[in-house]
Parts: sequence; structure tokens; C-alpha cells
Amino acid sequence: MDIKDLTELDSIWDVTFPYIVTQIIDNFSTDHGSVLEMGPFSGGVAVEMAKQYPGLDITIAEENAEVAEYIRGKISACGFNDIQVKRMEMDNLAFGEAEFDLVIFRGALFFMHKMEGVLGEICRVMKKGGFAIVGGGHGKGVPRHVIERISPELRRLHAKLGGRKVSAAELQAAVEKSGMSSRCQVVEEGGVWIYFHK
Repeated sequence: MDIKDLTELDSIWDVTFPYIVTQIIDNFSTDHGSVLEMGPFSGGVAVEMAKQYPGLDITIAEENAEVAEYIRGKISACGFNDIQVKRMEMDNLAFGEAEFDLVIFRGALFFMHKMEGVLGEICRVMKKGGFAIVGGGHGKGVPRHVIERISPELRRLHAKLGGRKVSAAELQAAVEKSGMSSRCQVVEEGGVWIYFHK
């Protein structure tokens, strides 16, 4: 994944991060605990959460070494050096069982080819009573004029990075294949997401 494209995406997505954080906290219902953010689009949400909720202990997991280093630099530039960034596969997380209260995977729709393994690993590392949000989108409550302004560039970069539109039905099928249907709800709120309660 090209770092230049990630930088450009971050600059576009930046306005949406407060809305995504609000959507997450509305479902997580607490302002403390251990948080795992996953994937190459990590960092922006983590920084926004750290600003708003300093009681959260945040870790980031990313597969690609160059992208992980980019995320470290982005976080450091914002002054949040206590957020750890670790390199690992999204379907083979290098954490013990039940380590996290909250798991965030925005950009998970790029990983549909291994969603079964991703959901299994999220379930393994999440604590009982924990919550995960897995999927993609701009977040609930983003004003329509903001969406209209940023959408053309987001579509262009999304296509350049090899992304494609994933429907709620397709995401539901992935949930069912993983055997997690009783714990997961697919919702279309500011994108398409799996709400995963353990």
C-alpha cells in the first residue's frame, strides 16, 4: 500500500474521525479500558480517541512494516507516543486471549478474503463483555455536505488501492460463514459495519 495514498486518505478522512469515535463510544459505553485498532487505516481514530478519552490504553496492529512505521510517525507527530504500534497479520494476532475491551477495524472491507479468520481472532483477543466494530465508512452523523465534498476523492483513492463496494448482505454472509452470527449484527450507519458483542 502506497504511503503517499495513505497520507492523502488521512487528510481527507480527518474531518470524519470525531464522528467515528462518537459512533464507537455510543456502543462501547465507557471511556476507559484497553483498545486495539487494526489495519493500515489505523491511527486517526486512535489519536482522536486518545484526545477525547485519555483513560483508554490503545494499541495498533498492522501487517505491513512500512505502513506500521508510517502510523508510528503519524501518532508521534500528534504527541501520543504511548500508543503502541505492532506488526502482525490481521488473522493471526500476536496477543493473548481476552486482552482487549474494545476492537476497531475500520478498513476491514479490504480484508474480505480472510474475514472468517479476522473475526475469529477478534473474538479470541476480546474480553467477555467487550465490543468490536468492524467494517468501513465515514461514521454516523457526518453532515451531508461534508460527505458530498469528500466522496469523489475517496472513491478515486479507494479504487486506486484496490477497494470495492461491499454490501451489507455480503458482510452478513461473511459473519455467517465465521460462525459468529449470534454475537454479530451488520448495520448500515455511516458505512457498513459489524457490531460484535462478546
